[in-house]
This record gives sequence, C-alpha cells and structure tokens, in this order.
Amino acid sequence: MKTTLNPGTQVVSKSRVVIFGSVLIAIGIAATAIGLMVTGSSYQSAAEGISDTGPFVAWGVAILRVLTDIAGIVTIGFLVSAAFLDPSGKNGVLSAAGRKDILRGSWAAAVWAVLAIIQAFFLLAYVLGVSLFEALTPSVVSTYATDVPATRALIVMFFIAAVISLGGFITSTTDVSAAGIVLALIAISLPSLAGHGAGLGDHALALTAGIAHVVAAALWVGGLVVLLFHAIKRDIPLGRALERFSPLALIAIILLAVSGLSNAYTRLNSFDELFSTGYGQVILAKVALIIGLGLFGFQLRRRVIPTMSSPGAHKRFTRVAVVEVITMFVAAGLGVALATSAYPRVEELLPTFGESLLGYPYPPAPTVSGVVFGFQLEPFFLTGSLVAAALYVIGFVRLRRRGDAWPVMRLVSWMAGIAIVIWCTNSGIALYSQVSVGLHMVNHMTLTMLGPIFLVLGAPATLALRALKPSSSGERGPREWLVLFLNSRINGLATNPFFVFFIYVIGLYGLYLTPAFGWLMGSHIGHVVMQLHFIFAGYLFYWVLIGIDPRPHPLPFWGRILLLLLAISVHAFFSVILMMGTTPMAIEWYGIVRPEWVVDPIADSIYGGQVAWGIAEFPALIVFIAIMVQWARSDDRDAKRKDRQAERDGDAELNAYNEHLASLNQGARGLTRSE
Repeated sequence: MKTTLNPGTQVVSKSRVVIFGSVLIAIGIAATAIGLMVTGSSYQSAAEGISDTGPFVAWGVAILRVLTDIAGIVTIGFLVSAAFLDPSGKNGVLSAAGRKDILRGSWAAAVWAVLAIIQAFFLLAYVLGVSLFEALTPSVVSTYATDVPATRALIVMFFIAAVISLGGFITSTTDVSAAGIVLALIAISLPSLAGHGAGLGDHALALTAGIAHVVAAALWVGGLVVLLFHAIKRDIPLGRALERFSPLALIAIILLAVSGLSNAYTRLNSFDELFSTGYGQVILAKVALIIGLGLFGFQLRRRVIPTMSSPGAHKRFTRVAVVEVITMFVAAGLGVALATSAYPRVEELLPTFGESLLGYPYPPAPTVSGVVFGFQLEPFFLTGSLVAAALYVIGFVRLRRRGDAWPVMRLVSWMAGIAIVIWCTNSGIALYSQVSVGLHMVNHMTLTMLGPIFLVLGAPATLALRALKPSSSGERGPREWLVLFLNSRINGLATNPFFVFFIYVIGLYGLYLTPAFGWLMGSHIGHVVMQLHFIFAGYLFYWVLIGIDPRPHPLPFWGRILLLLLAISVHAFFSVILMMGTTPMAIEWYGIVRPEWVVDPIADSIYGGQVAWGIAEFPALIVFIAIMVQWARSDDRDAKRKDRQAERDGDAELNAYNEHLASLNQGARGLTRSE
C-alpha cells in the first residue's frame, strides 16, 4: 500500500521503510556477531565440569541485547522528535506529526519492554548455567531474578519502558514526551550500571563514561533515525528540524568521543593492547566509525542543512543520512560486542576486603594538606560543574556584548559555588569521606549548607532568561522550556516552604538515623545520588530564603527568618542526637571500610555530630545577613518607588491622606458645636 503525504511529493511505500528497518537490524546483529568473534567471546563449548547453556542461549543474549538497544533507541528518537525537533508544533501543542511520533514511540516502548523481559530470562539462564526452560520456572525466577544485577536492571527497564508506552497511549503532549525522554535515558543506561565496568578499580570513571556513552549514542542515533524517517515521509519541515537537531548532535558526538576514550582507558592495560588484542581491535574499528560519523555530521551541518530549501535537498540529506545511519548501526553492534565481552584489563587484588569495596587503597591518616589539596576523581560532578560554569560565563559574556548589565559579584558568587562543589566531590575530602563518618559530615555540611548559598546568589535562571533569545513562530526553545519549568507545578512544589523544610529534615533524620546511609554508601551510584540530594536540597532551601530568581511562593522576610531559625533548631537537635549516640553510624559500610587510623567508630560518629553542630553556624550567619540586606534593599526600593510616584502625581497619596485628616477634624468640630 502506498500513501501520498504531501502534494507534489514522492509517493512513499511503507514496505520500503519496513525493509530498510529490517536491513538495519540485520546489520546491527551481524556487527555484534563479528565483534564477538574478534574479541574471542563468541560461543565456545564449556570445559568439562562447567555448566553450559549451549549456543542458543549464549547467542540469544547478544542478539537480544542488540534488539533491546535498537528498540530503546527508536523509542528515544520518536520522543525527541515529538518534544524538540518538530517545528510544526506551536506553543507546546503538538502537531499531527508530533502526536503520531508519540504513538510510534509508545509502540516502540512496548516492544522494548517485551524484549527486555525476554533478555532477562535468557541472561538468567546464561548466568546460572541452566537451560532456558529451567530459567523460566517460578522457583528459579523468584529466587535469582532480582539477585543478579544484570537481570535486575532488565526487570527495571521492563517496567520503565511499560510506563513510557502507557503514558504515550493515554496522553499526547510535549511535556509527556519530555518526561518520557528522561525515563527512557535512565532505562537504557541501566545495563551500564550492572555491567562488568562496574567492577573496575576506577569504577567511578568506568560507570560515568559508560552511562554517558550510552546516553549520547541513544540521542544521536535515535534522533537521526527518526529524522531520516521523516525525510522519507516528508511530513514535517525538515530543514528547521535539522537546525534544531544539529546542536544536540554536536554535543552527542563530543560526549561520545570523550566517553569512548575513557571507556578504553578503564578496560585496557596499555596502549599496545589496542593492536595486540581482539578487544582493542574492535575498539579501534569503533573509533574509526565514530570519526567517520563525525565527518558525515560535519558535512550535514555545513553543506546540507543550509541548503534544505533548495531543490533536491531532501534527496541529498537522505543519501547522507542513510550512509550515516548504517554506520551508526555497525558501531552500535560493535558496542554491544564490547559490552558483552571480557576486557583485557586485570585488576590488582587489594590487600583487604574493605579496600576492594572502595576500589583503592586506604588513604593515610588525614592531614590538612591531604584533605584540602588531595585529589579523587569524580567525573560526573567534575564535568557537570565545569559545564555549568561555562554556560554561566557564556550567558554573562552574551549580556555584556549586548550592552546589558549583569553584576560581576553574581558571576563571582556562582564560580565560588561551583568551586565548592568540585572541591567536595573531587578533592581529598571526597576521598576521606568514604572511610570516616566525621569527615563525611564535613563534606556533607559544606556541600549542602555552604556551596548552594553562592549558587543561589548567582541567579542562574534570571541570567538564562535574559541571555536566551525567545524562539520564533511559537516554537518552544530553551528559554520557553525554562519559563515552563519555572511556572510548572513541579517547581511550585519544589519551592514550597513546607516541602523545602520537609526535604531538609528528611536529608538529616531520614538519611543518618536509618539504614539508608549505609545502603547508599555501599554503591557508587547511591553515593552520587546522596551527593545530588545534598546539593539540590541546599539549593532549594536557600532559594526560598535568599533566592534572586523568580519562584512561585515568595516568602515575606519575617517568614524567611522564621524558617531559618526553625531549620537551625532542627539541625542543632540532630547534632545533639549524633553526639549522644552509643552505636556507630552506618556500621554496615564504615565498619568494613575502616582504616587503622579510625580507632574508635563510635568516637568517629560523635565527631560527625560535632562537625554538624560547628559548621552549621557560619552558613546560617551568612544567610541571616543576606536576608537582612535584601530586606533593607526592598524597603529602599519601596521608598524610592513611592518618591517617584509622588513626583509624578504631585504627592497625591499624601494630599489625599491630609484631606482625609482634615475632613475628620471638621467632623469632630461639627460634633462639638452640636453638643
């Protein structure tokens, strides 16, 4: 069956689209198979005495991984198209093509969910060394499915994909698409959290690079695949869509290259293994493909996109995009082969079990220089902080070049906050906080009570609103998305004083006085989540108290002082609880990763309470002074406003008041005479 989409355009055969999609899937599977054979991870009969699931299960795991990744990529691509790339949608209302994209993404997500759960059963059989039939039995599933990290990740992926699919079928809005993208990126990253990269000594770099690589690839490949789909169907303004996709593609390829090099570094012992091992040779092949993709992207950006309004532009884009998509699927297949193959690097065994959990030897007894000037790489926070600093500088420079004023002290304040975040997450204090409760508390209090003060006073949202240009023709661009968020119910809830105080209290009592503390410290991702909570909880708290950026629930100044005093009281009571503690905190973690210089775990926990008590006073004083200064400035502005109003209307307000007093006086005199 053939469908005519626009007058004067080509008649598009649906069967041709299906055939091309099938060819891409076959290419991805073939590339995976070749990659596995080169790395030496293709199926081989197990040695005598070792359980062997056979080639069906072994190859099934790899093939299903490819199919699952493709389904996730296609889901993300259609959601990205509906939310950001389709310029036909105006003011956040989807066009007909955008609504169809959400439905296509929902169907892709449904397939994704099914493939994820099937892959989980295959992987369970492979890990346990049993047949697929045995892996499907209720006893095996109930006993082992959630105990194996890889299968647990796939089960969570199944539920997330199902939610995305259901959400797309129920409603079709830009906001739903954006939320679906976030969920889909989380879901497609889950195997990286459970993969063998998590066991590397430098697992922080391995995990961060692995997740970044998957996210970048999903956005890039998914976006281009869907744009190629629309180029064939000619149902959206392709030129404008490509312009909007181009910055995303540029960021994705840079992130893909950096994360790929980082992955190679964490999995190889030396540079020579790039050439001497099959694993390294597959990496080289993938690097070559990514370089080729970068060249294709450069050609699209410089030669094709600017000429999309000219005759034959669709054909030129389609030809280039077809080659690029095929190359992408080959690279994706090789990536799956690398992800499912054993890497050459062999980690050195550390002398103690605690050090093996940490991934590095115990640090020496803390010194001022070691805590302040030491270094412990945390790529997630380092990269995020540097990007945040760069974006702020770009906005500052853009305003200055335009002739608009922006206080330099706000720039200084933002940079100071960024520096504090980097120090807390990448310096010696980050290293020592892993093995000492007291030093962890130094890290926490600095990260949540000091750094956010300077970040909030930097007023990043106000800077962005002034620096970003409004989009044309009702399209929703970065500025419009920011305005939508600032006016959203989510932001309204996040900045509600009661909610902010609740989060503040939960961050103290709910974390440190429950097993959650030890559980989060026991995994790298849990530790990252905990640090993110510290930053955002502090940011929201100080945004309500001294924030310059607009917020839905501005408190009067007396209310801010009251909230600050209440928080100080709650924090002081928390510190007293810690100082009076008779049992060590998070013994399930700090009791295991305990260096020799931590002689008494209880004393270390009490020291944490002392730190919480002592550090809180200085930030509270800064915030109190900031509130009083803002209060005084607000009164001055009100006085100046009234003065200007008086100059314009001849002090009409005062004259009216005097006339009112005179009338009252006359009335009183009349009453006296009558008496």
